[in-house]
Amino acid sequence: MSKYSVITCVSNPDIYERCLLRSIYAQDSHKDVELIPIINNDNRYSASLALNIGIESARTDHLIIAHQDVRLLGDWFNTLDKILETHKGWGIIGCAGILRDAGIDDIGVWGGTKGKEIAVGTVYDNDENATKGNAYWCGIKDAVPVHCIDECLFVVNAKTRLRFDTLYTGFHFYGVDMCLQARSAGYQVIGSELPIVHYGRYSASMYGNHKYWKYFRYMHHKWSERFPVLLGTHMHWSKDGFTSYINMELDDNHGNKIGIKSMGIKKLELIRSDL
Repeated sequence: MSKYSVITCVSNPDIYERCLLRSIYAQDSHKDVELIPIINNDNRYSASLALNIGIESARTDHLIIAHQDVRLLGDWFNTLDKILETHKGWGIIGCAGILRDAGIDDIGVWGGTKGKEIAVGTVYDNDENATKGNAYWCGIKDAVPVHCIDECLFVVNAKTRLRFDTLYTGFHFYGVDMCLQARSAGYQVIGSELPIVHYGRYSASMYGNHKYWKYFRYMHHKWSERFPVLLGTHMHWSKDGFTSYINMELDDNHGNKIGIKSMGIKKLELIRSDL
């Protein structure tokens, strides 16, 4: 029986084959992997719904949720094996996050340091940078608790019975929400050195996208009382407002544009809107 299930919402089968599948087949341990692509080139599913279908279909206890445009680097599955051997009580393990003990005052650009290293894991954005070792997300190599995990790739412990919230009807925040579900239920969310190349642009889903802002408001309404500070790989919230790690332009709840400069803190109207 396979040890891992790799679940992917596939909107472009060619990209899925060239990136994720090819890198899995290059691994010595790829025969231990159950592949579960949810074909979505007609956009009939949201990410949450597609991935829940994959979870229900999986026959293993280790569910790898991966974007189609990801490439695994190094001896990836054996690296994951070693992490699992030394961590109990985990709910989610991922390749990029911010140290759980970090606070707002510790954040620098791209999760960088203001006195201590707080980024966790390694992600490259193209093959040339991967070859040269120039990661755009690069931090702590040990497996450590994090606030939440970036959605490009993470592993879910099937024994937790976690499922994605289908009120996220698009392709934003479904993974962050899953991390907060896990933490709320008492499971650890772990970031670690599981290096990948993610070919998708990190900002593609943010600029001028009202749905991104809508789902952020929904997530804040759902979780901010339980988690008054949340540090993600692109943004965070706190009682002082909202911070972006990159320049952003979003729609507010009244159709107005809000420009947020990189690392600028601005109090915003974070009220729930209808989804």
